[in-house]
Amino acid sequence: MSQGWVVVIAIALGADAFSLALAIGLTGISKRMIFRLTVLVALFHVLMPLAGLVAGQTLGLFLGRVAKGAGALILFWLGARMLYPVLRPKTEHRSLSRGRGTERERKLPAGISLEGAGLFALAAGVSVDALSVGFSLGTMGGAIGRTVIIIGCAAGFMTLAGLILGRLLGTWAGEKAEFFGGLALVLIGLKIALALPKV
Repeated sequence: MSQGWVVVIAIALGADAFSLALAIGLTGISKRMIFRLTVLVALFHVLMPLAGLVAGQTLGLFLGRVAKGAGALILFWLGARMLYPVLRPKTEHRSLSRGRGTERERKLPAGISLEGAGLFALAAGVSVDALSVGFSLGTMGGAIGRTVIIIGCAAGFMTLAGLILGRLLGTWAGEKAEFFGGLALVLIGLKIALALPKV
């Protein structure tokens, strides 16, 4: 496979990462979390194709369907949890502030965690397409290492761009940004689910 096609695949895989990052950025995110999420998404986009390559040789396409289904559920659930604080009655809203967090950090909905397992769930959920690509890496030819590095770099760059853009837009969009961010996650999850091959 030519390097040009590898770049095209990398950009296509990074599209969901950009959408996810934009959604998260809209709700408010610290610079430290921008760095952590960017690195983690890039890393998952390197490891997932390699894992798919190994698993595809042993378990076949069934594992790919399971992984896509799990990724869709993760993103749909996170999006729904993100929408709930916006749609519920105002009297139920609680302060999300803890410690000395900045205003940006306090705006992050309670349903979305960028710490520990929550951070990994976000990165993994948006990387399931990269796992599927791994199933066919063995038949692509060329340097597999170079391919996954390009995919990872593209995903990392698009995640960074989405987070920064969302963070800038979120400063004036207010609660509407939180709503559209949650809606975006739900739609990404539905997109992945609808793309699942029929049994």
